[in-house]
Amino acid sequence: MSDTPGLMIHSNYWNGHLVKIFDNGDHRSLYFGSGHLQSRMSLSRPHELVLSYTRYMAAALFIQPAPVRILVVGIGAGSFVRFFHHHFPDCLIDAVDCSAHVIAAARGYFHLPEEDRRVTVHCGDGFQFLQEEARNRYDLILVDAFDDQGMAPTIYDEPFFLLCRERLNEDGVVSCNLWSDDQERYRTIKSTLADFFSGCLTLPVPDRGNVIALAMPFAVPWPLIYLKSSELAEQTKRFDFDFKQLARVIKQNNLSMTKRWMAKLR
Repeated sequence: MSDTPGLMIHSNYWNGHLVKIFDNGDHRSLYFGSGHLQSRMSLSRPHELVLSYTRYMAAALFIQPAPVRILVVGIGAGSFVRFFHHHFPDCLIDAVDCSAHVIAAARGYFHLPEEDRRVTVHCGDGFQFLQEEARNRYDLILVDAFDDQGMAPTIYDEPFFLLCRERLNEDGVVSCNLWSDDQERYRTIKSTLADFFSGCLTLPVPDRGNVIALAMPFAVPWPLIYLKSSELAEQTKRFDFDFKQLARVIKQNNLSMTKRWMAKLR
């Protein structure tokens, strides 16, 4: 696909911020501001995770391969809701976004699944949702709350991650999209996650400023990451992206932990 946006099918100002939607071949893309790509969908296979950072966030499936209750903080164009709704027919999804306009665009242009027994959409702040409305504990919490200025301030903050820890099941995992170009905030968030969670992994996304953090209330379960080639191939076929590459990225970018675990096996 060309790097150019393609045919603009929607343009509007939401809360003073310019939002545009483009079609280009099989892809539909959501842009904020002056050309910041936020989300992309395959029109023929809308359940696929198209952007590389979303696939890296789905590396949480190494840690929690069968999530039943899922919380998505930051709906965007609905990529994670579509993906988990398609691949995990028994899962229950709470999806939260502070913008009614974003939710309307996800429904009108990006095939956000209709609310039913399995999917509940909440319009509001993700921190307030966890603080006041959430009634469940989650197996998987996906945090991808950005605006045209970067990481949402009420989400990427210590009180929010403490609530995530409290609302996470004992075998659950938080998958968080971080923006490493904001170095001061990035280091602060990494430190906060390390304080609140027993196990933390980082996955830098190639050729982007995104770094995915996987945080869990237990030590990193390395045997779940060191899968056999046949098991990685099976996961790759099921979800249609390269689990072998994800496993390699986890090992290479968390080398000190990998070496300590390998040493225990000797």
